[in-house]
Order: sequence, then C-alpha cells, then structure tokens
Amino acid sequence: MKLLSFHLHYVLIFVSVATSQGFISPAIRDGGRRAFTKRTITTTTQIEAYPPRKNGRGQGGKNKPNKSEDDDNYDPILDEPSGRRGDGRNWIEKSSPIGIGKLGGSTPDSSIPTSKQKDAEADGNYDLGMNGISFQTGALSTRMYDALMSVALKRFPPGTTSLPSELEDVYKLYAMDITAKEAVKAALDQNGMELASMNQDDPTNEDEGMWGDVESVQLIDMETGKVENENEIYESLDDAVEKGDWVPGQSFNFIVRNVSAKLKEMDISDLLTALDPEGSYREQAKEKGITLPDEDVVGLKELGKDCERRAKVAPWETQTNDSVYKGDSSKGYNIINRSDLLVDSRNRDGTENTPTLLHVMDALVNHGCLIVDLSDGGISSLGWNQISQMWEESNKFFDTIENDENAMNSLPKMEVAEGAGSPNAVVGFASYSDASMQFLETRIIREKDGSKDVVPAEFSAIVGTDGVNTFIDAFSFMTDVGKDVVRIAVAAANMEYDAFLGHDTDEKSIENENSSDLPFISGLTFEEAEVSGIGFDNESDEDEYVAADRLSSEAALNMVEELIDDSTHFEGNMNQGAVSMSPHRICKYVDRGKPTDKKNDDKKQKETFGAHTDTSFVTIVPVASVSGLEIFDESANKWFRPELLARMKWEKEAEERGLDPSLQTETIVKVEDGEEKEISLPWHARYMCMMPGELLQVCTRNEIPAAVHRVVSKTNGKARISSPVLLRARAGIVMDVKKYFGKKEAAGSLMNECDGMSMQEIHDTLQPSSYRS
Repeated sequence: MKLLSFHLHYVLIFVSVATSQGFISPAIRDGGRRAFTKRTITTTTQIEAYPPRKNGRGQGGKNKPNKSEDDDNYDPILDEPSGRRGDGRNWIEKSSPIGIGKLGGSTPDSSIPTSKQKDAEADGNYDLGMNGISFQTGALSTRMYDALMSVALKRFPPGTTSLPSELEDVYKLYAMDITAKEAVKAALDQNGMELASMNQDDPTNEDEGMWGDVESVQLIDMETGKVENENEIYESLDDAVEKGDWVPGQSFNFIVRNVSAKLKEMDISDLLTALDPEGSYREQAKEKGITLPDEDVVGLKELGKDCERRAKVAPWETQTNDSVYKGDSSKGYNIINRSDLLVDSRNRDGTENTPTLLHVMDALVNHGCLIVDLSDGGISSLGWNQISQMWEESNKFFDTIENDENAMNSLPKMEVAEGAGSPNAVVGFASYSDASMQFLETRIIREKDGSKDVVPAEFSAIVGTDGVNTFIDAFSFMTDVGKDVVRIAVAAANMEYDAFLGHDTDEKSIENENSSDLPFISGLTFEEAEVSGIGFDNESDEDEYVAADRLSSEAALNMVEELIDDSTHFEGNMNQGAVSMSPHRICKYVDRGKPTDKKNDDKKQKETFGAHTDTSFVTIVPVASVSGLEIFDESANKWFRPELLARMKWEKEAEERGLDPSLQTETIVKVEDGEEKEISLPWHARYMCMMPGELLQVCTRNEIPAAVHRVVSKTNGKARISSPVLLRARAGIVMDVKKYFGKKEAAGSLMNECDGMSMQEIHDTLQPSSYRS
C-alpha cells in the first residue's frame, strides 16, 4: 500500500498544482494547448425543461416513473417544474426539498442575479443525472487517463511502459472522477451556475469524490452506444472500476448528489449581450473605433485607447488601510520565490516549469501583479540586502533635498538626457500639487567597456559615489527579476498559441478538429490542465510539443535579452544611445491635509497619482514600508493593495517562526569574509511587486492586460517613498515577430502590426492621444 499511496500522492500533488491556478479554461481541442484568459464555458448539450418526475431513491438510486399521487415514491415538492430541470436523460434539482428555489436561468437575462435573496435562494447543494453519450464521457476519460499515465510513468525507470497492476485501478478511478466532474461543471454552466469554491488553502480539496457523491453508475457498450445492462447499476465509480471492469474510453451514465453550487458570476461579455442583444451598440462602437471590454484589441492605437478607457472607468473612491482589498486565499495572490523564476529553474528539457508558469500567469492575468520574495522565504539575503541599501539611499536623498535648499535647487527639471537615443529618455526632478508628489527620474549611462554611471549628474553629487553604486546594483538586480517574469509570460503565450509547432502539425490539428468527436463540454478548466491539456496521440507528438515548448521558452529568452533595455550594451542594436530607456524613479507621495480637515479624517486616503497604465514590459515596484500602491484587480473588480498583502504574509510567517509580527525589521545571519554576523533588514525590502505594462500586453497577444494602477496617500500620514523601475525596450531595435513569437499566422493582428517597427515607434503609437504631437 505504501507504493500505491506514494504514486497517487505524487499525481494528486501534480494535479493540485494546476488546480491551484484556477484561472484558465482552455477549450478541449486537438493538441490540448493552454489558454490563460478567462473563458465562458460552452457545450453542445442543452438541458431542456424536464417534465414532472420523481427522482427515485430506491435500490441503486435508479429512476422510477411516477404512476400516481398514491404511489409511495411520489413527492409533490420535487415534482414541481421549478424544482427540477431536464429531459429525462440529463436533469438537475436541489438536493433537499426544503427551500428549493429556482435554478439559475440559461439565458443572459434570466441568469442576472437581481438581489442577495436570489443568490441565497439559488446557492446550495444539487443532484444531477448525467448521460454519458450527451456529455461524451468516454472520449474525455481517454484523454484524462492517458495524460495521468504519462505523468505517472515518469516516476519509474526509463523505458517503463506500464504501471504495476495494483496502481492501474487507482488511475482509472481518478480519470473517471475527473471526467464526471467536468461533465457536471458543464451541466451547471448550462443552468447559469458553477461549482462553489472549496477551501483554497487545502491542496487536497480536489481529491477524488470531494466535489459530490457519485452513484447509480451505468456503463455504456463501446460498440452499440447503449447501456450494457439496464439492471446493472453500480453504487459508485469505485464499483464501476472494480466490479464492472470499466476501461478508459467507455462512456458512462451517473447520478451525483450534494454538489455544492452557486449562481455563476456574469462576465462582461454576458452583461453586454444582455444590454445589447441585437448588437447595434456594438456596431456603433466599432464604427467609432471603440474597443468594448470583451473584445480583443486589434491594433496598437486601439490598445492605447483601451488602456485609457480602462483607467478612466476604474472607481475613483478610496478606502482606508483596514477596509481596502488585500487579496484572498486563492493561489493567484500567493507570493512566489525569486529562485523559482530563474532560467536555471526551467525543466531539464528546456521548457518552462509548469507550476511557476501557472503561478505567474494567474497573478498577472487576473490580479494585475505578481509579488516576488527576494529572500526565498528568508533563506537568501543577497537581493534583500541590496534593496535594503537602496531604500536607505532613497530616504537619504529626500531628507537631503528637504533640508538643503541648495541641493533641491540644483536638480534639473525634466529634460532629454544628453546622448540619449530617444526623445523619451528624459531625466530630472519634478514636484506637483504643493509637493504632494515628487519624483526624480534617473537613468543609467552605459559604456561599451561595461562601466556605468547615473544621470542626472546632480543626483550623483547629492548621494555620492557609494549611493550611485547602490542604485546601479539595485537596478541591475531588479531588472534581472523583471526579465525573468517577462520571459515566463511570453513563453506561456507562445505555448498557448502553438507558435513554434511545425506546419504539418497545424494541418493535422485542423483536420482533426473538423472530424473529432472530442467533447467541448466545458473546455477543461486548468484544474486538470497538466493532466488533461497535453493530449498527445503518440510519443512523436509528445516530442513535437516538447520541442515547441522549448523553442517558445528560448525565443522568449532571446526577446528579453535583445528587446528589453536593462542598461547593458547590446551589439545587435546599432542605433542605441548611451542612456538606458528604462528609468529608475525615486518618488515621494504625501497628503498633508488641509486646515479644514476634521480630526478623524487622518484615516482617509487620497488619490495622489491617478489611475493609469505604463508603457513598459513590467513596472517593478519594491514593496514600500508605507503602503499606497493600488492595482485594479480585474478578477475581484476592485482596487487591490499588494503592499498590505505582503505585510500580512510576512506577519503570518513571523508568527509561525515564533517572532513578533509587529516588528518592522528582521534579523538574519550574513557570512562576510568567512565570518558570520547578524544584520537587521527591513521586512518590506524582501518583496517586489511586478505589474504588467502595455508592451507585455502586446507581446502576450492580449493575454495579460496592462495593469491599471494608482497611488493613494493617508491624510496627514507618513510619506510613502517608492523606487520603481519601468522596464522598457531598447529604442533602436526592430521587432522581429518570427524570431521572438513564432509563426505569423499565430501572432494575431496586433503583433503582426508591430513586425518590422522599431520599439521606439511602437512605444510612441501606444501613447495617449494627448501625448502625441
């Protein structure tokens, strides 16, 4: 039994890693590729109005028709049309006759919740009857089982082609369970509902059987397509495998009880369809060049306008530190370790590490940011110490110019840096709104011999040589982390669009798509992405996909090294200037309040820097000691404060380690010159927040939207010092779609528009119309 438990545990953990990233629902299609944006579940099967009928609870749970009201099985409550929906083969009803309520509607209008009472009425446990032919459980189970086996066999010596007999039934049972669950998800979706989320912190919450109680299983003959034996009904999936000799690929009917479900939240596409069923307003918007929220932008100017629109429609209200949204227990809000992002952390075959890829995409797609722990959970002090020193120099800089008028006056206003290769390479100091927002824009000067300096020179005079070197080191460290995040995101998009698959495979996929009988019932959610999303037909297909994924990663790595300006000299860019295009800003935000402010107004927050997006690949924001950065969370549909989430995570870790969670510093042991010594580092210097910019939206084919973000300040509160890096492109280099993003036919109109353009031209086209001359 130990052997069996070990192998099943491995597969469950492998699946739960994908389960934890529940942000994707790719359509089931040949090739089984991954999609990273939220998709509406679609299906070929519709459950129509079900005639009044008793769901018999007799032996084996077999359905029995009603004969009359005098029949012992007659139940007038469950027989009401509002209590059950279906066609005899497929049906759904509330698990309990108490408080039945109506099911969610199947049309956009009827699926709109009108009140909290309706939500409470519809939410609860449901029983469903599922027909295996309707939901194609046979073909789906084959894909599930094959993928599970491909994972399991990797735990055995090379050349192993089959599992020990005692393990085979375990994997059959798990494949059968996943298949049943996916069918149920599709049925719920047809009725405007979805599975209620379970405990996100429990990695075992997706184990077999925990989503509902399956019973009354009937096996369908693979040749005739009919039930093998009407009188042979198995009490569970386990029985169907052990007693019925179920085999993968064999369809099966079943009943599942006590499925926890809730009304499905309407996505923006459903809402627009409900408001504009004829599509007339959509056509008017198209004529005016307006991109609606549920449409992909098709060009650079449209992308720029869409980012403007998203920033304008974001709520302007602010909240206190106590009431503002700080994320929840879902996996997209988890903090990732720095080491997980490294190129060296990729798989041995050169492909991206799947759990890391899923984590990065979940965070960026759904929440607009990824929080990185530079210390790997307090183990490493290198990056932590570098950022800590940068914070010291940032605070010294603002202390100096606040107390030394000559130092303040010496700083130049914003102007194009001398020797820059672009008019966008500006440096200098700016102060707005009575000094409520101040920032110094610095850039690194690169030399061919590898030496570096920082402009403006007046900044160097204030912070000194050591201060300049501290900022150069911090910039280098921050850009390395940012480049790794961009690499993973671009590789993921390349993989999703099969950008590096051969043309023969494309033709085969098209042919198979036209003739395939694979189910499109829900498009597997990424809960089973890694076990169901590969779908290789044979070993050569697997090799081809692995090769394509490796090329996707290599192309992404080339892109970040060649396109992103990390202040290094790149020989392939003949037109680059001496000044880096990626600025390092030193910012100070404060709301000093007004004499008329009431005494209790000191808890209020004021928007200091309005909502906007950045024309960057990523904007790297070291977590500050005073929170204030807010990102509009597309999934939660509210402003999200990542710095407060980082603090909460740190306090929880401190408590687990027996430390005082109210502390602002952490003591670590550092080895220097062979000797150990204790140093205290600020807690917040451990963390960085990565926000996707407009350039990353372009390079991921709209998969990752540019993050709408702003800065708020506490009235009469402590000033917030920030030191972000905006990772931008080398000005003179030209976009080569084929080199970095594979086949042009897989690139899309937005990407193909960029082909052959200089990164300077792309940057300028993305700017708001008010910025253009």
